[in-house]
Amino acid sequence: MLIKRIEIPTEDLIAQKEYYSNVLELPAHLEDDSLLVKAGKTDILFTQAPATWTGAYHFCFNIPENQFLQARVWLSKRIPLLKDEKGNDEFRSQSWNATSLYFKDTAGNILEFIARHDQKNAVEFPFNSEQILQVSEIGLPSKDVIVFAKELCEKLGVSVYKQEPNESFTPIGDEDGLLILPVENRIWYPNTGVPARMLPVKVDVALSPKGKVNGREFKLSGVPYQVKGV
Repeated sequence: MLIKRIEIPTEDLIAQKEYYSNVLELPAHLEDDSLLVKAGKTDILFTQAPATWTGAYHFCFNIPENQFLQARVWLSKRIPLLKDEKGNDEFRSQSWNATSLYFKDTAGNILEFIARHDQKNAVEFPFNSEQILQVSEIGLPSKDVIVFAKELCEKLGVSVYKQEPNESFTPIGDEDGLLILPVENRIWYPNTGVPARMLPVKVDVALSPKGKVNGREFKLSGVPYQVKGV
């Protein structure tokens, strides 16, 4: 599954443009009420949030599997990395065979670079923004994770990723694209203090031939999310 596009609101489009253009060095085009950021294979569309807007999202970028250390140096010269309660800013998942780091954009969204070491995408030149390959995760909190995961898996024709369904955290999809499903108000990792809130999200996904939503859009039960197969 490939996440082709995500659409989320933000309160300050100009500040976000400066961040994504200058810090992450990604192509960013600002219009009157939206900002389009090109992150490899994924488009991120920020729309103008109302004045009363609060809240933050989590999404993650795949980087080449052999470029984590270079990406860490590249990014840490630009902005602070997020740390856990022990002061660590590098996180290894044995079950996913992946290494991650976390940081925030100007809106307070929790962003992540992840090197998935089972992917065959190694490169042999210094890290730069062209190696931000795609958005590979978007967080979609809910009140009942197991029920929500089952609904998504049935409608999209995908599976829970590398674990059994869990009432506090369940990922579905694959290494190219994961929908991350935490229980509502679970704190986003690592030690961010930011709760996972049910905020509006639109997601366009490219599915395998067995995908059940290709070419149509649907809303999901009890959550402010829309998913479209493309």
